[in-house]
Amino acid sequence: AARQLRSLGFSYDWERELATTDVGYVKWTQWIFLKLFEQGLAFQDEKPVNWCAGLGTVLANEEIIDGLSERGGFPVERKPLRQWVLKITALADRLAAELDGLDWPEGTMTMQRSWIGRSEGAEIAFATEGGGEDVRVFTTRADTLMGATYVVVA
Repeated sequence: AARQLRSLGFSYDWERELATTDVGYVKWTQWIFLKLFEQGLAFQDEKPVNWCAGLGTVLANEEIIDGLSERGGFPVERKPLRQWVLKITALADRLAAELDGLDWPEGTMTMQRSWIGRSEGAEIAFATEGGGEDVRVFTTRADTLMGATYVVVA
């Protein structure tokens, strides 16, 4: 790619080139991952994903139109996949607070706040008929639940 860009006359400071496959880069991403793992912030879990067998990959919601992949029109199914998960919720307060000191565009800040996903609210337990396990939900508007007469689980 660098050779092609040079042949087109693009002028870049190639001393600042960054490749995520470089040993020096991988070393630090692995070190960060290990620190997260040691703190219990990285763990394996089964999470539902949008699996496209035709493409042999997982797709984002935005890449699916009417149950088919945007590229190729292959069927997409929800299925559990074992994967590494980062427990950023344990750091949500700190992450959100540290955004305030950054000189980033407002659009980027909004996306970061959404990614952190920190919300003020309450966890509510709804009793089930027959004394089974309660249905627990998180809501940012507990004040609206006073009139709830039933819960539908889909």
